[in-house]
Amino acid sequence: MGNFIISSYNGMTIIRSKPFKIRDAKTEKQLNMRARMTGIAKIYRAFGKVTGLGFPENSVGKSPQNMFVSANITTAFELVDAKPVISYPLLLLSKGSLPAVKVVEVVANVEGITVKYDTDLSSDEVFATDEIIACALLKSGALLLTRQIRGYHAYGTILLKHSSQETEEVACCYVFSRDIHGMKASNSVYVEVK
Repeated sequence: MGNFIISSYNGMTIIRSKPFKIRDAKTEKQLNMRARMTGIAKIYRAFGKVTGLGFPENSVGKSPQNMFVSANITTAFELVDAKPVISYPLLLLSKGSLPAVKVVEVVANVEGITVKYDTDLSSDEVFATDEIIACALLKSGALLLTRQIRGYHAYGTILLKHSSQETEEVACCYVFSRDIHGMKASNSVYVEVK
């Protein structure tokens, strides 16, 4: 009907209108925002299933993609030659109210990437039954993902199986936790693999 579009989303009827004439001024601010959105979309596609695990809180009416974009659009970039580029240490793959995982040591060898973490069971919000999630994005585009229970020992380890010893192949690596019910998560922690 004219320029109106009617759709349904999460049980709500949404009415939008398309502009009759599109204005594309291509100002520096617009080009900067487009570059950010393109970068965020590319990273989301690479980490899609991980972000589904990492943003369970306050998700009523919001998709994991919306929450991922909202958490990163302003903070996950640094300017290189006046153009926004994703900064992996600033990127959040999960965001929530649980305490962040305390990474103690990272070892890369023929088995893969081993991350040692403090279980931090002295905290009231941390339980041995929580799930620890580790992931690494390789420069080839492959995604390594491992999930396990936090455990009862003072320190735990989680292994991302990767057959090559070439740490240059790893673009980025992250660790975060979720509660046993999958209703809460911690902020992701960037893990430097050397």
